[in-house]
Amino acid sequence: MTVFSVKPVKLLFAMAVLLPASLSMAESSGSSPVAAPTAPAPIVLESTVVYSQMPEVQDYAYGMRLDIAEVVAMEYFPPEPHFCGVIPAQMTYEDSMGELNTIRYLYPETAGCSDN
Repeated sequence: MTVFSVKPVKLLFAMAVLLPASLSMAESSGSSPVAAPTAPAPIVLESTVVYSQMPEVQDYAYGMRLDIAEVVAMEYFPPEPHFCGVIPAQMTYEDSMGELNTIRYLYPETAGCSDN
């Protein structure tokens, strides 16, 4: 897997310049479409990885076998900033084959819990 390290401003500039050109080339090309690669190539933005496609989210079930080679992102969805209780969360990870997977699960949020 190839990883590129670029600054966000340079990335936006490159996308703004290259996207219209690639779209016009695709429209003018009479050849058949090329199959998309199985795993998108990530772009690193100063230690942040951005993938061109995110995988479909699967709900975690107890006993589900997970092949986690590297955690890409962890997201928590509390209904309010200082909530105490169970909240939905999701983890995006790369498996040993380099494919992205996302699992949704329940997480015990304790930011708003008191010790009483």
